[in-house]
Amino acid sequence: MDGAIAAVTADLGFAYDLGNAVFLISRLPGLIAHAHEERARQKPMRQIDPKDHAYDGAHERRLPERRK
Repeated sequence: MDGAIAAVTADLGFAYDLGNAVFLISRLPGLIAHAHEERARQKPMRQIDPKDHAYDGAHERRLPERRK
């Protein structure tokens, strides 16, 4: 998508250094919608109780001793 936006704006004669501005303008409605959805659905700064979740990552491992 970004490549297509760059191609169209270049074809329209926009300066290449305006690419970031065009990119941001095209992404802004989605960012606003996402922020609004988060604020409408969830309580702000919701707490996560560790008892409700279990860690499923790598197990604790022994590290080699540090040499002096």
